[in-house]
Amino acid sequence: MHRLLSTSTARVLVPVVIAVGALLVVLRVVKHEQDALRRYAFATEQALAAERLNAESQHLGRLIRGELLSPNVQMAETLDASLVQFDQTLRRLLGTSQSPVERALLEESGRAEARVRALALELMEQRQRGVPLEQLLPRITGELQAGREVLDGHIQELLRYERGEMDAAQHRAREVMKSAVRVYLLAIPFAMAILVAQTVFTLREFRRRHTAQAEAERNAAERAASEARFAGIVAIAADAIISMDEAQRITIFNSGAEAIFGYGASEVLGQPLDMLLPERFRAHHRQFIQGFAVGSEESRGMGERRLLFGLRKTGEEFPAEAAISKLELDGKPILTVILRDVSAQKRVEEEQRFLVRAGEMLSSSLESERTLSSVAQLAVQSLADWCFVYLVEGKQVRRAEVAHRQPGKQELAAAILGFPLDMDQPFLAREVLVCQEPLVLPRVTPEQLTSMSQSAGHLELLRRLEPRSLMGVPLGTKEGMLGALVFIASESGRSYTQADLEFAQGLGRLASLAVENARLYQAACRATRARDDVLGIVAHDLRSPLNSIVLGTHSLQRRLRARGGEGAAGGGDEEVLAMIVSSARRMNRLIDDLLDVARMEAGQLSINPSPQPTETLLHAALEAARPQAQAGQVHLGLEVRGALPSVLADRDRLLQLFSNLLGNALKFTPPGGQVSVGAGVQEGQLRFFVRDTGPGIAPETLTRVFERFWQGDRKDRRGAGLGLSIARGLVEAHGGKIWVESELGRGSTFFFTVPVASA
Repeated sequence: MHRLLSTSTARVLVPVVIAVGALLVVLRVVKHEQDALRRYAFATEQALAAERLNAESQHLGRLIRGELLSPNVQMAETLDASLVQFDQTLRRLLGTSQSPVERALLEESGRAEARVRALALELMEQRQRGVPLEQLLPRITGELQAGREVLDGHIQELLRYERGEMDAAQHRAREVMKSAVRVYLLAIPFAMAILVAQTVFTLREFRRRHTAQAEAERNAAERAASEARFAGIVAIAADAIISMDEAQRITIFNSGAEAIFGYGASEVLGQPLDMLLPERFRAHHRQFIQGFAVGSEESRGMGERRLLFGLRKTGEEFPAEAAISKLELDGKPILTVILRDVSAQKRVEEEQRFLVRAGEMLSSSLESERTLSSVAQLAVQSLADWCFVYLVEGKQVRRAEVAHRQPGKQELAAAILGFPLDMDQPFLAREVLVCQEPLVLPRVTPEQLTSMSQSAGHLELLRRLEPRSLMGVPLGTKEGMLGALVFIASESGRSYTQADLEFAQGLGRLASLAVENARLYQAACRATRARDDVLGIVAHDLRSPLNSIVLGTHSLQRRLRARGGEGAAGGGDEEVLAMIVSSARRMNRLIDDLLDVARMEAGQLSINPSPQPTETLLHAALEAARPQAQAGQVHLGLEVRGALPSVLADRDRLLQLFSNLLGNALKFTPPGGQVSVGAGVQEGQLRFFVRDTGPGIAPETLTRVFERFWQGDRKDRRGAGLGLSIARGLVEAHGGKIWVESELGRGSTFFFTVPVASA
């Protein structure tokens, strides 16, 4: 009985023990499956987070470029929010990082982004301070672009690492599942063979439950990974995020997509992606997506070779930027498109191009009336059906231009242009001119139109314009108001918005600058003419009394000598008379210098060149300067080596040139110093020089010595600062060039060239 019990017990217990052992093996395999699936899910989450970091980095780069090209408050706020989102994503990745390599890549990406951010903030700060965009472009395309490339490189390396980890985890999960299948195939049949008589049903039920549990866990892990991926992408921004299956049917349509396309998610789920594209693009994009689904690329920008367009529910087309990514689950691709509406960006770019063209056109003329006509014609090309230009002239205002887009409106434009304005009565630009603030009326009501009229006739003219929307911007500078621009939309049916007003203000700033430049140019021309008139009067009215003074002084000198005035008193009178003559001659020389300057500015400095012997000119120049040299106890020298050819020059003007250079050298050379004059042939021209041993010229002022009225020592009143400027004009009139070389403490040398006379 005992043996029987033992056998029975063994028959019961052995299968149970074997079954329990097999179950333990199976449970261990299940645990390995769960661990592998968890690692795969974690690797997938990290890869999705890295993709999100890459998308945010690209989005951040576009925002920075947009802020630098056309700064505005809305874009700045979006940029700040994107910076915060990028930082959060990076910290989240660092917090979940489990690999030193991954952490190192994240830290490198963080440091690269910090450098790009610091440089971008510096450039944006300079942009806000008014630094022109053209001045910042080298740094934007150089340093900032290089920084962006470094950041993109780090992020791309991180993406490759994360995708590699995800692929490795996926491969490991598949290997574990294959091993599990082999274990099931070995353990379960063995257990079933032992328990076939007693536990067939139990084993079948266990296997069914186990298989169902494993499938549920695998599906749960895959569903968790997919949900984490899509939840992370959707959280980036308000971009459209659309997922589709391999048949290109929409499976996910986020709130950003609803806002951009105008469809509700329930209207598009299960529908083909083609419904979101214009008809002419559908076949091309269908082929593109099919090729991408079977290709090796995991992500790619769409519309790389041409602009991509989307189609709203209303039938409106809009430009867009899009990127597509692919994730395979169970061998089936899941395609996700991230799309951004760039209508506003394209509009800003178009407005910037228009303003550049407008600036070029406005800067092409310095006539106020022509400039204003250009402004009006520019406005009706893209901004308005009618453009009115008002100018403030003292306390009065007049219409300077009335431009229209539609042909056949000349008669109405002429009638409005000729209608007299009363500043005390209402008119279109009165509020803009009085308040000096821009005005926008999205819709012009009959009451508003009546409030802008001065009389029944004026109101009738305004009604004939059929205005539907109106804008006005002031024209002005720091010195005061110049006028105003009024834009009217009529036939086009356009309704002006705040964005249109900002564009109009940009055109107004360009017009103000152009009008102010034209006025300044005209004022400068009037000032130049007035100066020339004054110089003519000075030359005519001062030379006669100066000549009388000189002649009278000479007469007194002769009388003193005739009376034998050789005593002390007579000698003193002679010195006074000599000083009077010297002063009169200096005044006459100053008049000549001023007239020469005026002639040079007007391009009327005339010379009469003829062959002149070089050595004779040099001796004549030295003899003319010798009295001044003797008075200042300065030695004069001539440096000539060999025979020199004749020069083609105006003798009087060349002697005037030597007089200016020698006078300047003698003035600054101390007693006992040396001033030398010489010449030599150089490259088909004769090069003259005047060298002194004076104090020299500081390097930072060498470029200014030929400027008019410039003097190295402001306290020195021995000249007006015109001599060297006139010397340059005389040399250039002869077709030569002039320059100076100097060393502090060792003196200066002035060089100039004159053409050699042909044999």
